[in-house]
Order: sequence, then structure tokens, then C-alpha cells
Amino acid sequence: MARTPDLERRQELLDRIVVYLAENGLAQATLRPMAAALDVSINRLVHHFGAKEELITAALNRAIEQQLDVQRAWMRRAPNMTVVEFYRRWWKWMNAKPDHLALVRLNYEAAALDPSVTGLTGAVRADQIGVWRHEIEERLLAEGVPPERVEVEAGLTKATFSGLIMDLIATGDRKRLTTACEEWLGRLSVMIRTHAEPPPAEALTSVSADHRH
Repeated sequence: MARTPDLERRQELLDRIVVYLAENGLAQATLRPMAAALDVSINRLVHHFGAKEELITAALNRAIEQQLDVQRAWMRRAPNMTVVEFYRRWWKWMNAKPDHLALVRLNYEAAALDPSVTGLTGAVRADQIGVWRHEIEERLLAEGVPPERVEVEAGLTKATFSGLIMDLIATGDRKRLTTACEEWLGRLSVMIRTHAEPPPAEALTSVSADHRH
């Protein structure tokens, strides 16, 4: 079904709001300066999005959707992409353009800022991280990591990558962090292979022997 003109205007405005927040951050975000920068009235912002908290939530959801669109394009071209290559592509993408990293930073800022600053609920803040962790759980399962290990390994994987991103945002030291990222991806690959590979033949023989007694 085609969008109505009002929905099209809302979508176009929402994309501009995402850019504005990515460039200016959430800590000082208020409707009046935002409206002035976007050359729209406050009434128009309220008409489309409601209160400031609702507007920011819509923008954060849109920022995630934009990143998922990038990811979907990769998966269409390489449907069997491994977890390691998945993270390698994300690292390269974030470092390719300042606005890419700014988009990612927006979600991390929303998760990290005190809710008294942003007005965001705990669920909204958790979603900024949780959506990616759940994605990794599915990918690790597909690569053979046992279900009982998936939640822990996905949490560690996401936490490590988040740490690299936060370091990059804070320091801008791409060379050092790219080296660290590649080292971590090597270790991640080993973890996946270790859990996914069947036990050695001698171990199976030993287990069979034990069961005969």
C-alpha cells in the first residue's frame, strides 16, 4: 500500500531528525533548536511525533532500521556470511564515513545516558543494544555453537564489539583499534570452531568404552 502524503512527509522529516541527532547528540536535544535547524515549526514536530521523548524514540528506531537496511543488503549478496565476516564488515562500514559512525554513536548514546537526561524508558534504552545481541545469538546457533552456550557467547561478543566502538568514539584511534578488532575476530573464529566441531574420535571411543562398563 502506498504511503499517504502525510506519512511520506513524516518519514522524510524523521530521516532528517536522525541526521540532526547523530550530528548534535541527545544530551541537549530540545524541540525548539531542532525545529529551527530543520526549518520546520515545533507544531509540525509535535503533529508527527508527539512529545520530545516520543520523537527521540522514533528517531532511534529509525536509526536502527537504517543500519539493518545496510545489513540486509550485505546478506542479500552473501547469505552465508559468517559471524566473523559480519563484524568485520560492520567495523569497516563504521570507519568508512563520519556519518556512519555518528549513526551508530546515536544508539550507544541513548543506551548510556541517564534517563533523566533523555526521558527514555529503560526498555527503549535496552533495545539500543539488545536488537544486535539477539541477532548474534541466531548467527552463532547457525554456525554450530550449542544452544546452552549461545546466550553467553553472544553477550561476550556484543560487549567486546561495543567496547571497541566506545573506544573508537572516545579516541578516534582507528589504527590501534582496527588491529585490536582483527585480533579479537581471530579469537572469535577459534571460539566458534571449538564449539562447533565434533569431539575428536578418541574422545568418542573413550565415551563408548565408558558406557560399556
